[in-house]
Amino acid sequence: MTRLDRTAASLAAALDAIVRPEPDVADVLAHLVADCAYATAADACALMAVEGNGELSLLAAESHRAVELELLQIQRDAGPCVDVIEDGTPLHVSGADAIRERWDPVGAAVVDAGFNGVEAYPMRWRGTMLGGLNLFRVDSEVPPAGTLAQAYADMATLVVVQSVSVDVDQIRARLHEALSARGLVEQAKGVLAYREDVDLGDAYTLLLGRAESSGTPLTQTALDIVADAVAGDRPRG
Repeated sequence: MTRLDRTAASLAAALDAIVRPEPDVADVLAHLVADCAYATAADACALMAVEGNGELSLLAAESHRAVELELLQIQRDAGPCVDVIEDGTPLHVSGADAIRERWDPVGAAVVDAGFNGVEAYPMRWRGTMLGGLNLFRVDSEVPPAGTLAQAYADMATLVVVQSVSVDVDQIRARLHEALSARGLVEQAKGVLAYREDVDLGDAYTLLLGRAESSGTPLTQTALDIVADAVAGDRPRG
């Protein structure tokens, strides 16, 4: 199995666990961090979570070597995971001196453990920071995993958040909302097709382009177009 195949399989397995009744969260996360380490070629990988009292605790780790566990557990007031939770954006620091300078004495412990590159990615849920994914590398020249690592952090978030059963009526309500939003998109397509004299396929491409260029969600963009049409105003190009 290639690295790409294993990455796809691991994310698919996590998704499969989410939709099953009563998933074993610890088991899913254990496999997820192990697969993340392999996919990103990290030398160590772990998930840290924010507890109710605001303290960071180890959620799952790819390795259980004592030195690495201690390295994770000392991240109370400083460290890559602390920073990523405060800022909400991924970070990458490479080089022993840079790591020591940024997080001393935690940085010194990272370097003493043999690591010269650190990455951290937020576990976020609709504006709330739940924790972070830490990657540690021996080689400081390895580029950051970026989007791939963030995908694993997001998947871990989904595993934790969606492990609680959702009422069927709530699911149906969400499906209704999604269908309503889709209906709005269809209306906006019709407006654009008429006003721009294009077919529906091109109208949808225009709609996506407007949403992307304005930084506005697709449903809101569609709503604005339909509202402008109702008001008799031509949508801006």
